[in-house]
Amino acid sequence: MIDYRHETPSPSQIIELYQNAGLNRPIGDHDRIAKMYQNSNLVISAWNQRDLVAVARSLTDFCYCCYLSDLAVRLEYQSQGIGKSLYV
Repeated sequence: MIDYRHETPSPSQIIELYQNAGLNRPIGDHDRIAKMYQNSNLVISAWNQRDLVAVARSLTDFCYCCYLSDLAVRLEYQSQGIGKSLYV
């Protein structure tokens, strides 16, 4: 069962997920990944128990506009609607 949370994973967890999902981001720069998430005002993550399955990072005004900057889903969980559930 997938658990959806308003929780920011650690930079190490995010980097590992980006690598697995094939998302082209600055994964060699731990501090930059941390700042990317610290400066995002909406982060939704998906978990299978303790394992990070997916993450969505957005910038929003919470009333009209939302920019989805990153959406990453672990390869073995793709095509199951998890990514769609993160941004809908």
